[in-house]
Amino acid sequence: MRARAFTLIELLVVIAIIAILGAILFPVFAQAREKARQTTCASNLRQIVLATQMYLQDYDETFFPAYYIGDGGRTQPNNYGYYFWPWLLRPYTNSFEVFWCPTEPKSNCRELDHPYFGYVFGRFPAWGLNQIFLSPSLDEFNPTEAPYRGAPLARVQRASEIVMFVESITLETRSQGLTCTGYDRIGYAMVYPPRLWQGAPPLRPLSYGHVFPRHFSQIRDGQIVGGFANVAFVDGHIKPMTLDSLRRPERWEE
Repeated sequence: MRARAFTLIELLVVIAIIAILGAILFPVFAQAREKARQTTCASNLRQIVLATQMYLQDYDETFFPAYYIGDGGRTQPNNYGYYFWPWLLRPYTNSFEVFWCPTEPKSNCRELDHPYFGYVFGRFPAWGLNQIFLSPSLDEFNPTEAPYRGAPLARVQRASEIVMFVESITLETRSQGLTCTGYDRIGYAMVYPPRLWQGAPPLRPLSYGHVFPRHFSQIRDGQIVGGFANVAFVDGHIKPMTLDSLRRPERWEE
């Protein structure tokens, strides 16, 4: 006795059911992957926080400068004399990769054999330091301009409420002679308080003071829509926060 073959209608129904299930499940899988990346990102930030705490212990409870310019050729890989804060914390960590977030786009400048790796590593970590409060400029009239000095930890009276690091974005392209893939969507070493945010659209480096809610956000018509960023506070705790919650000035300065 011959088995009955599927009819064309039955095959089309099965295909339609599979397509519907795929449409339902693929976004769920994508969200699960992004949640895993966000968790890894928070874990990396935790290591940066621990490195910061060890630095503070070694330097009389004084924060590092956001960056300073020194002699080139003294780091491996060469940072060309640009000592952004990741280079000051690097001795307290196990790898370069903990300064990045897996949600960031891939960039060839973050490959060790790239000639600008050392410069990019320092200037473009996944998180920005709350520079104005924790590493103020020596020029009080130009608070975002170098040279910087590290602030004493005692300056922070509300350690559980003041932002130390937050996920960031550079939104710059091809500056300093760099030719990097994904360069305009990786992080930036410094972030600024809401009083210096310039709004959007169009999206510019200071639209949100380099702050970027990297997880589950979208960029529409030059604005950041939805999402959240991993934030580390001075007392060491980490939590996800939206742009709206980060707009509160008391999160940034005493």
